[in-house]
Amino acid sequence: MNISDPRYGLFQTLQQCVRENRPQDPMATSEVDCRYYTDPAWFDHEMKTIFSDVPLILGPASMLKEPGEHITHDHTGKPILLVRGRDRKLRAFLNVCRHRGVRLADAPEVKRKPTFTCPYHHWTYALDGELTHVPVEESFPDFDKHCRSLVALPTEEAHGLVWVNPNKEGTLNLPGFLGNIARDLDNFGLADDHFFKQTVQTRQCNWKLIVEAFQDGYHVTRLHQRSVGGFFLDCVAAQEREQQHIRSIVARKEFAESLQLPPEQWDFRNHASFAHFIWPNTIMVFHPDYISQMALYPQSPSETVVVHSCVIDREPLSEAELAHYERGFAMIEDGVFNAEDLHVCEQAQIGMDSGANDTLLIGGHEGGLRNFYEIVEETTGPYRP
Repeated sequence: MNISDPRYGLFQTLQQCVRENRPQDPMATSEVDCRYYTDPAWFDHEMKTIFSDVPLILGPASMLKEPGEHITHDHTGKPILLVRGRDRKLRAFLNVCRHRGVRLADAPEVKRKPTFTCPYHHWTYALDGELTHVPVEESFPDFDKHCRSLVALPTEEAHGLVWVNPNKEGTLNLPGFLGNIARDLDNFGLADDHFFKQTVQTRQCNWKLIVEAFQDGYHVTRLHQRSVGGFFLDCVAAQEREQQHIRSIVARKEFAESLQLPPEQWDFRNHASFAHFIWPNTIMVFHPDYISQMALYPQSPSETVVVHSCVIDREPLSEAELAHYERGFAMIEDGVFNAEDLHVCEQAQIGMDSGANDTLLIGGHEGGLRNFYEIVEETTGPYRP
């Protein structure tokens, strides 16, 4: 292992915590106003300051492999059409016909076609967004088809992911945006992975509650005691900021082995589990033999669309391999995320809407939450009800 790998330092920090039998940060208690998760005016402020002009991950790049494969995405508040062109380049457009504004395509799951034809008047667009056919074109005098191509959004395929800014006037600048998180994504091999499965659901909770569910090691052996909790050490976790992102690590039961091994034998998938928060709305969980990407799209103060995409090292070569990955995905999707993480987030939302508490408490093993609050506040300013 190369010690210049950005993951090395955090792994080493966690080892030091274990050797000294202490948490990463001094124990401290802080509070958060419950209205931070329920206030409609603050939610609108977050949408304007956080989500209006920012690179978002719309899914694994391997989700769209062949020319003509496409998917529609409606969770950002704007209709987006993501398509791989004949030149194999990924592009994103506003999913809107340039004639009368009708939604052009409907593909909540991956589909494939050679062109896109509006159902209203059959205006037709190529995979690169160019308007190629207008029925009875002579009825539009002095009309230039080249001026009515689909509206493109800033898009880039990088580090095995599709990045889109939903603001047509916006930019991406991924090297500056990601910093060393880009190296993490490459070192985990995302660019070579195979898209396996994706689910989309709407959950009744604030988007920030879901982010926070992946920022502490305090709950892991408790909330997940019937699923994956037994694979982890209790409250052995560490976090660090990387610009607006958070690199987190939780020690697995095998972590003790790493204390006796040289760095080149540390295993970042089996000795511990990394969970990266990529600003503003993505959680990447690096399981031992697959990766979960959870993207969160706020719809209201108490409603969030959750898109869970799973990638694996390669396409399964046998029915037995396929069954293995199906079981793994079902365990994480149904047994962990849905039954435990997302469920308690919804229960927390009910609790905050009830007015029972004025504030939430954050303890010494929840330092990742404080990192997240700091990052949000740098963009939105302090919460003011």
